Amino acid sequence: MPASDPSEFVADALNDFFGQLYTFFDTIFRRFFGNLYASFADVSVNRWTKVILSVTGYIIIRPYIEKFFAKMQERDRKKAEEKKWAQAEATGASGDKKAKVSANSLRAGGKVLGEVENTDDELDDGEDFATASGVPELGKNARKRLKKNMKKEAGQRTHNLSDEQLMELLDWSESEDEKKSAEKKADGETKKEGGSISS
Repeated sequence: MPASDPSEFVADALNDFFGQLYTFFDTIFRRFFGNLYASFADVSVNRWTKVILSVTGYIIIRPYIEKFFAKMQERDRKKAEEKKWAQAEATGASGDKKAKVSANSLRAGGKVLGEVENTDDELDDGEDFATASGVPELGKNARKRLKKNMKKEAGQRTHNLSDEQLMELLDWSESEDEKKSAEKKADGETKKEGGSISS
């Protein structure tokens, strides 16, 4: 055998490799499409019977398969829960005992996670928004706003009442004579006010 050039040897090896690779993919391609066509075109009654029985059997058996796996999952969950309770009893922790550390003690300086400081426009810089226990307190301005709103609501309620209803609310006496005399006084005052306004 005569000595040949190494580049020819590499070229022959590459041609052989790619030729075999092409033949492999060509075979897979032809078999896939050939079998796919044959599975629909050349189907016998026997084969259709097998397909129909397979699908029907799956539909019938599927609920039992699902129940089986649900039972398996429930059993695993119960085992994990029992293991958890056993560990809790072994360490002395149980559901009826309270935690040794309260949630308020975990809050550093009364600040809650995600709390934004000085969100109110009326808060002063030196005003403390919460106590050290973690329970927020109303600041000076917040108390003023609350009182102002309460007065406004009370005023709106009294403006909607008639004079008689207002007198009934103000009259706490239980005797009828006192009620009548209070009503006469109220009527006299309203007449005086009406007369002084008109004159």
